[in-house]
Amino acid sequence: MMKYRILSRKKSENGQIIGLAVNYISPSMVKILLNKQLKVNSIVQVDNDIIYYRKKYIGKVLESRDVSELIINTDYSIKYTGGYSVDGRRIFLDKNFPKLIVVRNKLVDTVESIAKHHEVTEKWLVDFGHSYAYSHRLATSVEKDFIRFLRVKWEAYDKEVAKYLRENYNRRLENTPLDLDLLPYIESKDSKALKEIKESMNTTILSIVQYEI
Repeated sequence: MMKYRILSRKKSENGQIIGLAVNYISPSMVKILLNKQLKVNSIVQVDNDIIYYRKKYIGKVLESRDVSELIINTDYSIKYTGGYSVDGRRIFLDKNFPKLIVVRNKLVDTVESIAKHHEVTEKWLVDFGHSYAYSHRLATSVEKDFIRFLRVKWEAYDKEVAKYLRENYNRRLENTPLDLDLLPYIESKDSKALKEIKESMNTTILSIVQYEI
């Protein structure tokens, strides 16, 4: 059985309790129907389509997603370093962002930590109906779980990543994917980023047109 942490729960229109839980070691998500309220951050076990809590049956899986089903793309400029396509099938990590960083003599793969843990989780939560800000906060907690699982100090990792985040935001966009989900920028009311993204997308479209000609 695999362990999952409940990140979110809400009642459906007919009063059923629906939860969203994530396994942070090998990123996967289950949308579950619960037969009783469980606190957020409770750990449940998943055995095929059955959910257990403290070895007792607690519900069933309604939907599951796995990072292995997604395409991780590092060919584009992404204003917030990481992002995702509108349909959630592609996860983006900025092409200039270092794919390996050293944190106190330990190598950390940022494709794993940022793209596969943070951005994937964030998109799953957004699709579940949560705001970008809430989804970002929970995705950060999953990224933190993963970093600690690697036996790396979160504070040291976060400080190292922050340096590159600032550099990335200040770097002029070269090319932005046309299917990039703009919700993070819209909810953040980041007009500067949106303007630059729009211009970058227009450049991309122009390049495509020129190529076709």
